[in-house]
Amino acid sequence: MEWEDWKYWYDQIVENLGLDPEEDTRAAKLLLELEGHRGGEPELLDNLIRGKDVMVFGPAPFSILDFGDVVKISAGSTTDQLVDMNIWPDIIVTDLDGDVPAQIEANKKGAIAVLHAHGDNIKAITDWVPGFSPPVIGTTQAEPFPGIYNYGGFTDGDRAVFLAIHFGARRIILKGFDFDNPMGKPILDMKLKLKKLGYAKQLIAWAEKTFDADIVFAND
Repeated sequence: MEWEDWKYWYDQIVENLGLDPEEDTRAAKLLLELEGHRGGEPELLDNLIRGKDVMVFGPAPFSILDFGDVVKISAGSTTDQLVDMNIWPDIIVTDLDGDVPAQIEANKKGAIAVLHAHGDNIKAITDWVPGFSPPVIGTTQAEPFPGIYNYGGFTDGDRAVFLAIHFGARRIILKGFDFDNPMGKPILDMKLKLKKLGYAKQLIAWAEKTFDADIVFAND
């Protein structure tokens, strides 16, 4: 995903949801400052994902625990549910909400932490980023700059999908995804949450078509 391709979506989201691009950039610079000395290189993600089947976990309930040989990516606040089930992700894609201590625990168990900065999580960046262990990779939804990346996507779930596409996953399996019935962490603004999930749904469909990605929903 190149910035020029993503910018169309970003501009639309900024306008429709009232985001502040300058605050997004400020958050990204703070993230780089805090994680820079423990940063990871994108080649780590490439080596882990390329040519593999990837399973992205969302917060909706699922029952089957035998996933086969897949790279496991946890979308943000889903991580505490996985940890409770003794499922340890290989990658965590998070904007630092939900049960962040569970995300730090999974990171210490070896998960690569892909930490996302935006204008609404500046305090969370300050509070939580120092607790993560290397490797840590920083991302933004605004224009990227050296040390901070933008692989596309808006919510934790669809950003995980874009990440898998960017690094050449053979197939992407979505488990625990429900765009119409938000679950997981407490939701303070349901209307806003549904708007965000609406974008997540659109973005995944667009990515599947645009990048000829093999994406499968497996929510059982």
